Amino acid sequence: MEKLKSYSLKYKLGEEGEEELISLMNELMKGSSNSMDEIIKRTVEETLKMTKIEKKEEKCSKMKKYKSRKAEEYAEEHGIEITEFEMYEISKKDVENKIKEKTKMKNNNNEIKRETKESKKEENVQKRKVICSGINKKGEACKSTGTIKPEGAKKHYCFRHAEDWKSFECESDSSEEELEKEELEKEEIEKEELLEKSDE
Repeated sequence: MEKLKSYSLKYKLGEEGEEELISLMNELMKGSSNSMDEIIKRTVEETLKMTKIEKKEEKCSKMKKYKSRKAEEYAEEHGIEITEFEMYEISKKDVENKIKEKTKMKNNNNEIKRETKESKKEENVQKRKVICSGINKKGEACKSTGTIKPEGAKKHYCFRHAEDWKSFECESDSSEEELEKEELEKEEIEKEELLEKSDE
């Protein structure tokens, strides 16, 4: 109160101004206390709701039970928890059904993995079938797999012969394509000769 009187004297408010100032201060205090009360009430209500939900979940998990000891042991053997079931009384048959669902999901995942592995193996097998076209120091054909086909090369070479691939190929060498063309031409000539003989 002394501070309010010194304030009113300092700014020359008088008794009426002092009374108005006191009423304004009281209203502000009431408003702030009401808003604080509302905030506290809201937080308390929210925490109560959360605890009620948690208690309900605990009750549900406590209410769930196995119909027999065998069902419980069977579930434990296969690593299935009671919370994974939607029903409240769980029989051995329910446990078996859950196990079947899990194995189906695992099998589907395994099949997908197998398919990808098989396709990768097929690609690798195709790469391995090619033999290097290089010649070793003894003058024999290289027995390594030809994994590299340099730009401009007609054949595949191993990593040792890939650098010097030009020394193993030359323009006068007949490639596989040329051999196939020659065989086709020979077959056509033979067919023409047979046709001529049949006409005579």
